[in-house]
Formats: sequence, C-alpha cells, structure tokens
Amino acid sequence: MACQSGIRASDKLLRFFNECKSGKIRLAKIVVKNEELCVNFQGKGTDDWRADFKRHLPDCLDAFEPCYILFRIDEPYGWILMSFADDRAPVREKMVFAATWATFKSEFGQSNIKYEYHVTDKKEMTLEAFEKWLSSKEDPGPMSELEKEFYSAHQQLKVVAPSVVAAQTVRGVFFPVDQDAEEELRKLASHAVNYVQLSVDTLNEAIKLERSKASVTPEQLNKVIPRDKPRYNFYRFSHKYNNEDYDSLFFIYSLPSSGCTIKEKMLYSSCKQPFLQAALSAANLSPDKKIEIDSKELLSSDILLDYAHPAPQIREKSFAKPPRPSQRGTRRVTKAVG
Repeated sequence: MACQSGIRASDKLLRFFNECKSGKIRLAKIVVKNEELCVNFQGKGTDDWRADFKRHLPDCLDAFEPCYILFRIDEPYGWILMSFADDRAPVREKMVFAATWATFKSEFGQSNIKYEYHVTDKKEMTLEAFEKWLSSKEDPGPMSELEKEFYSAHQQLKVVAPSVVAAQTVRGVFFPVDQDAEEELRKLASHAVNYVQLSVDTLNEAIKLERSKASVTPEQLNKVIPRDKPRYNFYRFSHKYNNEDYDSLFFIYSLPSSGCTIKEKMLYSSCKQPFLQAALSAANLSPDKKIEIDSKELLSSDILLDYAHPAPQIREKSFAKPPRPSQRGTRRVTKAVG
C-alpha cells in the first residue's frame, strides 16, 4: 500500500471543487503548501478548451513546484487529472506530492475524473502532445466481438457512475435502496420474513425489491431464485446442529453463467459491497455467510449446513523419521595380530 501524507482538502477547497464540477472552471492548479492543499491558479476559460489549454499551459507551471492540474474538456464530467513533478523539484516536495495523490483523487471524486495524465517536463505540456495522448485513450483500437462488448459495458458504467443518485466509491458503485426494499429488510431483521430478493434497477439507478416471503425452505430457494437474471438474496436459515439451535443469515449472490449481459454482471458486482453496507446501515443486517451461485448450482439444507458449519480440516501427518537408537552398543576392541 502506498504511503499517505495525511494532508486533506480544506472546506474552502471542497467548495472550490463543487464550483469546478458545476462547469464554471476550465482549469485549476492545486499545490501542497505548508502541509495544506491550496489553489494556486484557476481559469474559467471559454467554449474552446483547446484555446484555453494553449492560453494557460505550460505557462502556469513552475518546474520547482509539483502540482495537480484539473482540466475540463467536456461538460460537465470530462475532467483530466494531470500530475506535474519536474525532476528539478525538491525531493521532499515530490515525496509529499506523491503521498497526497490518492487522497486528492478521493477528495475531488474519482467518478468525475475521466483520465489521468502524468508529465515530468514542462516542455511536454503542449497541446499537440496532449491531443496525441488523448486520441490514444479515446481510440480503443481493433477488438474482437467479446472485447467490444466489454468495452461498451465499461463505457456505459462510466456514464452511470457520475449521476446524481449514484456515487462511485473506492470499492464500487453505490445505488440507494428504495423504501419497499428497506422495509422488507427490516422485517427480515425482526424475523417477520426469512427471505428477501433484490435487484439492481439500472434505469432508475436503485436497489429495488423483487419479492419477500415469510417462510421458505432451502429446497424452495431453487424455485424462487431466477436462473436467467442476477439477484441479491437474503435468507435466514434456522436449523439444528449438534442438538443446538442456530439462526444463520445468508447473503446469496446469484449470477447466471449465461442469459444476462456483461453490463449487468459488472453492475451487480460493482454494487454488491456498497449495498451490503447500506443493508447494515438501514436494517442492521450483517450476513453470517456470503455465497455466490450460478444457474447450475442447487441449494439444499445439507449444502447450507456445510456452509454454516464447515467440517474442520484434518491435517495429514507427515512421514515421521524412525527414532535414533537410544544407546550405542559396547565398543568393539580389535586386537592387532602381531
């Protein structure tokens, strides 16, 4: 893990970031000064981002001062995060600059950053060099049909993430849980139901309720969990084990091996961890076991028992060397023949 400097954005800088995201700023230069992130230069710009680039860069750069540069090419989320650290800059400043990089991205919001551009020489910060680099990022090159599908799904997810209701986090994409789903999750927490099924609504960008049931057996899960669509499933497995009563809460992530698009698979995977955090916050639900199944796998009481109470692993004994003799025999004396 990279070392962190502990330097964070002030309230003033966070307000400036919001101003940037509203489309009022074209370029912003931020430096680390006196252990604090400060705006060193800003430009509101015009409708022509190329002209704005040539007007401000590289003139606003100082070879002896590492800096972060936010440059907007699209409306309103086309931000390029540039890092500039010349070889002539003091070593300590470059170390602090590098250690604050991850925090800076997090404070500005990674979902707002389209690309990252790194420059170590002021002469390289030209419009021609930047456009050549940008063209290489925008053009994916020749791809197979499967690669095209992955690329298309990835581009669609990048559009979804910066929306008003979905915020991209470090560990995934957060979609809010709708009220009906929250209510059923609370019923599950209070033991009023033992099964709740939820889905990711890509159109409305929310986690919505599909169904809930008061009483479902493990074998009945095979009928209620769809085989052609991804789903999040909570199931309370009440059972006996070694003459003791147990109440295990399972989170079952069902992901069909076929029948759904790559975009759906990527979205469900990205939303899973933030959703579990939301379920913990909204209904105090913390699964005892998390499992993932595909359309070919069947569930039963025995299978859930194996998950809930895994058999202890028996460690095989390695081959033991035979013990050494406890004592040696009497010493033999050989008499020389004269």
